[in-house]
Amino acid sequence: MLAPTLKRLRAASRLTLQQLSERSGVSVSTLSKIENGQLSPTYEKIAALASGLGVEVGELFGQVPKPTPLGRRSVTRAGGGAVHETDQYRYEAVNADLPGKRFVPLVTTIKARSIQQFGELSRHDGEEFIYVLDGEVTVHSDYYTPLTLSKGDSCYFDSAMGHACISGGEEDARVLWVCSHSSLA
Repeated sequence: MLAPTLKRLRAASRLTLQQLSERSGVSVSTLSKIENGQLSPTYEKIAALASGLGVEVGELFGQVPKPTPLGRRSVTRAGGGAVHETDQYRYEAVNADLPGKRFVPLVTTIKARSIQQFGELSRHDGEEFIYVLDGEVTVHSDYYTPLTLSKGDSCYFDSAMGHACISGGEEDARVLWVCSHSSLA
């Protein structure tokens, strides 16, 4: 669902691949692969694309923004979020229909089992909070030694610091992952 939505939003904004690349910092070749369904981008790239398009992250998953009323709320039933999968993670964007949020809540399954399997550490604007729902998670980051978290543990960090979460057990770990970034403020 991400590929056609990205292409539609880019066309509606009358942006070329080159222009969106310049606005988002995502290379033209990567943009082309994402739009053609040949590449599944990380959250870091999704947030950059949303910022470059001037839309909220949820819009890239097909969520239609609604006017922002006072006293708003959003409910996502179990398993009802918009899903996006990468080699490292399976993101379920919950409450993506609510516009103007200051953070993005994700129920995330962590599939990567080693930092080598993960690849380059993620870096982007904002802050992140993770709360372990199931399993064991090792948080790798710049400046700190790897930190192992178990069910019920949490961690808060600056997203500009390189970071990666790795599943520490035989089963995939699940976390509640809350992200903020400057384009949401």
